[in-house]
Amino acid sequence: MVGSPLALPLLLLLRMQMPDHVLVTASAPLDSQRLADALRSYLDEFGIRVDAAAAGSPADLRKQLAEERRLGEAVRAVAVVRAERVTPGTIEIEIMDLATEKALVATVPRPARDEDLYRSLALKIQAILRSTLSEGRDQMKPGSGVDRFVSEGRAAVGSPPGVPSTNPQVATGAGAGETGTSTRERRPPRLALETGYLVLAFPVGGPAFQGLAATGIVRAGRRFDLTLGSGVLSSVRAQGGGVDAVATIVPIFASARIHLERKRAEILFGPSAQAAFVSVSPSSANLAVQSTRNLILAVGGEAEGRLAFWEAAWLFARGQALAVLAGERYDVLGMPIFDTSRFEITATIGVGVGFR
Repeated sequence: MVGSPLALPLLLLLRMQMPDHVLVTASAPLDSQRLADALRSYLDEFGIRVDAAAAGSPADLRKQLAEERRLGEAVRAVAVVRAERVTPGTIEIEIMDLATEKALVATVPRPARDEDLYRSLALKIQAILRSTLSEGRDQMKPGSGVDRFVSEGRAAVGSPPGVPSTNPQVATGAGAGETGTSTRERRPPRLALETGYLVLAFPVGGPAFQGLAATGIVRAGRRFDLTLGSGVLSSVRAQGGGVDAVATIVPIFASARIHLERKRAEILFGPSAQAAFVSVSPSSANLAVQSTRNLILAVGGEAEGRLAFWEAAWLFARGQALAVLAGERYDVLGMPIFDTSRFEITATIGVGVGFR
């Protein structure tokens, strides 16, 4: 036990000489080792060690950040990086900065070529690390790897070709990975519901209905969605030839749309189709009449404009123009009172809410 008095000083000396450390994890199909190798090419010259670790099972953001914090503290890393695919065309980067007690999340589009993927992610990660670590520079040991990394990176770092600059969202405060919250960049919600005031009209000699409509939306990709909706509409009354008739309609809409986005505004357009159940109930003091039911089939197109007023909510205005493939004209003694056989238009205004 002669060497035991030297054990504590030796351990302290070794710890002081340990290089600054960054830990990298990635969820399949991304490879954490390949990402660590790519990031090492940017950090190695500053003496910052980069290691790969197995990623934990997917969880909500708060649990993932807490797990990253645990991994980083276990190996005394200055930061832990996690990369995962959000959608087929999007990669999300999560960074737990243990030096400044911050959690950062950034979403970037996936490069078109596989050979650019890890280089692009590594360049984006080192740019974010340089930005966040610079805020805690007064706590860094002068001349350390992180200090030199921050010092030599004061010039702005651009993004690689095909990867636009992305501003990460930050959660600050001690324990951000465990008790704080981190706001993700605005991403298209996978599910959404739109509801509003609907006008459905047959402008060529037909009735016009009004009421409330609801539409469910499923995101089928970064710029595509599928919709299915219906409405509860008031009845329409018409008279002719001594007959008083009341028409009701229950429409079912479906569409496939393309999204074009610019900041808070969005335009959607694409083909649409409708099946509508129509019921006409006539009454007359002089003629024998009977109720009739009919199915309308129509196809055409629709366009919608949106304006976001919150991260996952928006105002919208939507219009449809449809050619009727199957419909009926309702006559009394040769006089048309309802005509649903030719052309149909709808207009809806309301509010939409997205669900992650």
